Amino acid sequence: MKLESFYLSGFKSFAKATTLEFPHAITAIVGPNGSGKSNIAEGVRWVLGEQSIKILRGKKGEDLIFNGSPEAARMGKATVRLVFDNRDGRIPLDFNQVVFERKIFRDGTNEYYLNGSQVRLKDIVELLARIGLGETKHNIIGQGEVDRVLLANPRDRREMLEEAIGLRVYQLKTAEAERKLAATSENVGQAQNILREIAPHLKFLRTQAQKAENRAALEEELRRTMIAWMRAARKSLDEELKSMQKEHGPEEKRLASLESEVEAIKKEISKAERELEQKGRYWSGEREIAALEEKRRELERELGRIEGKLEGGMRSRGPAAERTVEVTYLRKHLGSLLDRLEEVHAIDDLDEVRERIETLISSIEALLAEVEELALGNGRENGKADDSQSLKAAHSKIQGELSKLQKEIEHMRKALESEAETARALELAARMHERTLRGKEEERNNLRSSLQRWIFQKERLAERTKEIEEEESRGGITQSELKAFDPAPFSAFSPEDLKKKVEKYRIKLEEIGGIDPAVVKEHQERSARHEFLEKEVNDLEAASRDLRHLIKELEATMERDFENGFNKIKEEFNNYFRIIFGGGKGILKYAPIQERGSDEEETSEDRETEYGIDIDVDVPRKRIQGLAMLSGGERALTSIALLFAITAVNPPPFLVLDETDAALDEANSQKYAAILKELSKKTQLILVTHNRETMKQAGVLYGVTMGSDGVSRLLSLKLEEAAVYTTR
Repeated sequence: MKLESFYLSGFKSFAKATTLEFPHAITAIVGPNGSGKSNIAEGVRWVLGEQSIKILRGKKGEDLIFNGSPEAARMGKATVRLVFDNRDGRIPLDFNQVVFERKIFRDGTNEYYLNGSQVRLKDIVELLARIGLGETKHNIIGQGEVDRVLLANPRDRREMLEEAIGLRVYQLKTAEAERKLAATSENVGQAQNILREIAPHLKFLRTQAQKAENRAALEEELRRTMIAWMRAARKSLDEELKSMQKEHGPEEKRLASLESEVEAIKKEISKAERELEQKGRYWSGEREIAALEEKRRELERELGRIEGKLEGGMRSRGPAAERTVEVTYLRKHLGSLLDRLEEVHAIDDLDEVRERIETLISSIEALLAEVEELALGNGRENGKADDSQSLKAAHSKIQGELSKLQKEIEHMRKALESEAETARALELAARMHERTLRGKEEERNNLRSSLQRWIFQKERLAERTKEIEEEESRGGITQSELKAFDPAPFSAFSPEDLKKKVEKYRIKLEEIGGIDPAVVKEHQERSARHEFLEKEVNDLEAASRDLRHLIKELEATMERDFENGFNKIKEEFNNYFRIIFGGGKGILKYAPIQERGSDEEETSEDRETEYGIDIDVDVPRKRIQGLAMLSGGERALTSIALLFAITAVNPPPFLVLDETDAALDEANSQKYAAILKELSKKTQLILVTHNRETMKQAGVLYGVTMGSDGVSRLLSLKLEEAAVYTTR
């Protein structure tokens, strides 16, 4: 993995877009004080996720954005971008080139990008931890931070070494595992609480469900027993019915035949009665004849009056004492009345007799009125000849009507006689049918009496069959079930025994009582949830065990790797210390960490001792005890020795050193430069320096300058020019 380029835009003094490329192992950045060289180192720190604005020499995020000058407008955002060559795959991404980018806006919003895709800070931190660039940024030593390692406390110093060794990724995994373990433990507790809550109710539901299962099994056995009982009962009834039919079958057939004959005769009688009803016009014809007779009598009376008038007119010339009514006229009309009386005498119907008598009374009253009128009329003089003629004409007309009416009456009487004869024949046939019906009914009743006991038994069989059918209907038993049922297991039981078993099962079902299907459903749901929670608890507990095992393995790995790395760094530190100081010793050792504010009652046995890293030095030709007695230059050299030792053991992808050689004299600068050249074989170096010896080791020199507008600009120098410049 190699750092290819570095891009700044709007970051601090770099208002304009600026790109630095790193084609060589050592790149030096030079320039006068205040030109913005350190802003490049801070830009590298910031793009890799630095969150402390104080370390970046600011108070708030807005201070990282170019704030403008009298000659240049301020910027709205700052952008920094690092580009890595990842062809060796050290960065665990499937890209040959990986770009880290960070942006900040005036409102303090930060955005992180990885190969152009926006990501979280957490993603950046985890990815950097995998390649050995953690939060302590041990590979970036800013201006004035050269003795940061020396001044750090043992715990911070240990954390820096752990990160340098490459344990940060294990620490992140451990922290993630511990977080998951805590969440898992919490989930286990919640699940166990829920299990404890639902356990009593589930016990009740389980009891109800067991009852439901028992009820279901009992219902199934009841159904099977009912089917066996019904099959046996039907078979028994069929056998009994066959036996009875064999004994009384002929009589029953004769009875059935008589029933059919009786019904047929009744139909014949009904048919005759309907035909007689249709002959009812016989009586209506009588009424029509009576009406015609009445009309005939009226015409006869009218004819009598006319004849009387005619006769009276012929005798009107005689004396008044001779004015009498013709006896012939009276005899004629009275004879008609007598004939009608004889007809009334022959009628049996009282209502009709009364009706005829009323008609006769009216006729007699009319005759008397006519006689009186004739008697009075005969004494009047009629001197007009025309009246006699008109009376004769009327007389002739009435005689014609009477003749026609008489013929009609005779015709109707003949027709009525034919109808009456037919009606009498129908009545005779009906009476014969009735006599036959009475005979058949008498024979049927006698046969019924003889078969009454058998009929009663048959009705009882029918009732029992109906009861069985009703039981089948209530039980929802189909004929297909009856046919498909295997009665072998119940062959030893009689129908009565099976019926008793059915009753026992029903009593047991009543004792169990009805079970709400919702309770069974709830039990299934609660049981499923209980099983799910138990499985979850088991899975969570297994996950907890796995996480604890993983944490132990990670802790063991970190402890082993730290021990190995620490021993190597300790050895390299001593070597670099001797090279830089020309002898002496640089010693790294474990030191117990004393916690401030700890509980005084807590014993050392209750608290696991935590160890940090302490530094002891033995400068040649001096008796120095403790880092506090070192001079500024000695502290810088000691820090450089430790930094180079860390880099040598676990080289980071690149190393940024911001004026770490500022406090070195010429002799130490040469040693420093020689170590840099050797170190560049293991890692890429970016050096911010004023030191000529350091510049000589660089393959590329970038010069930073600042104009009157307060904007940092980048100048590039050829190596030949840089060599000439450094030898002046």
